[in-house]
Amino acid sequence: MRKLITICFLVILGAGSVTLATTTSQIWYFDDQTALVPDVVGNDYGVPVLTVDTSPAGGWVPDPSGNGGAWALSGEIDVIIPNDPALREYKTIDLLLTWRAGELGSLPGRPLVGVSADPMDSMQMNIVPQDPDGDWNVTLYQITIWPNPPEEWIAIKGDIVVDELEIVTNCVPEPATMGLLGLGSLALLRYRRKR
Repeated sequence: MRKLITICFLVILGAGSVTLATTTSQIWYFDDQTALVPDVVGNDYGVPVLTVDTSPAGGWVPDPSGNGGAWALSGEIDVIIPNDPALREYKTIDLLLTWRAGELGSLPGRPLVGVSADPMDSMQMNIVPQDPDGDWNVTLYQITIWPNPPEEWIAIKGDIVVDELEIVTNCVPEPATMGLLGLGSLALLRYRRKR
């Protein structure tokens, strides 16, 4: 019986971490130079704000095939993502960037990605190249920040042309919350067993 209770506790703890975590998702295709709101958004906490600074050179570049376009950067893309403001231990951010090197030569011909938030005690980033999409590079930035802030500011810089940007955030509950959920579930199991 103790093994069964332990297994139930682990299952409830795992299921609870999924149900208590909050996720947002937003995608920009940059099909035209005026639509900087996400093309696809799943964010219960507000609409993300994206600005593009292309000074001193750069700007929106139409696709020669007539299918959308991209942003040629000499400045940066800034994104503010509103999120669950509840106290949580940490947040994961998956940023998927479709890009190619620019033609200015004065800046690095690769993306430079940074995150700023308040509070933010520490950050970890893994850069994972994905399979190219035709002439475009695709790179996944896996970012973890501690603790969970109510919003974060993401900056993308470099001599690059950005075709698509997808950002998914996941606010992960703190272990104490998960422990209380597990203890409550165990108490419920024990109560049901006595009846």
